[in-house]
Amino acid sequence: MSGIAIVTGGTRGIGRCIAEKLLGAGYKVFVTYACDEQAASSLMAECLGLSALQLDGRRIDQIQLLRDQILAQGTPSVLVNNAGTTGDGIFLNAGLETFHQVMETNFGSTLNYCNVFAPIMAAARFGNIINVSSVAATKIKLGNTAYGCAKAAIERLTLGLALELARFDVKVNGIAPGFVDTDMFKAFAKGGERDIMKSIPGRKIMQPEEIANMVFLLATRQFNTTGTVIRVGNGENIG
Repeated sequence: MSGIAIVTGGTRGIGRCIAEKLLGAGYKVFVTYACDEQAASSLMAECLGLSALQLDGRRIDQIQLLRDQILAQGTPSVLVNNAGTTGDGIFLNAGLETFHQVMETNFGSTLNYCNVFAPIMAAARFGNIINVSSVAATKIKLGNTAYGCAKAAIERLTLGLALELARFDVKVNGIAPGFVDTDMFKAFAKGGERDIMKSIPGRKIMQPEEIANMVFLLATRQFNTTGTVIRVGNGENIG
């Protein structure tokens, strides 16, 4: 298997596992990251053939520069929108600026990447876009309003694009995980991992590799579908 894949937020956690999975399958992989240069350097040192580029997904001009760099090497067939931030806090206590930042980082960056790369895939009459959502899109939790709104918007974008791009053989799908053992989860838990574990029916937190496996099936069309948001977890996403 070969081709070009883009993974946003690809230097740590779920994104890194996805990038490594695609690289192992023969893809030339470009990952983007916001600020963790140490994680990016570590990833490139361990994964030859992978390129990590620092950019702000909220800046469409920076994504357009990335597009030009990638197109010099070929046409991308996989885009995984994984970058995100939580920004949890009670709505009445947090400033509106925080809410906007969470929306722009999660939904805004996903929208920007789709805006830049979906037309290329449509012109090529082939492509696979996988947007990483969250159980937060449908499961309401105190202090999770901004993040949940951003992820709900991502899911609606996923379905709308799937409908529009289907005739071009561009598949657009989403993955909505529950709790995953990542740095973001640890920041969310704030030492309360034990209590969170008790709240999960299966008493288990997923590993990043499990999400990467699901993304890989969609990216390689081993699970050939479009307009599907797959909710995965150990029961925390039920109801």
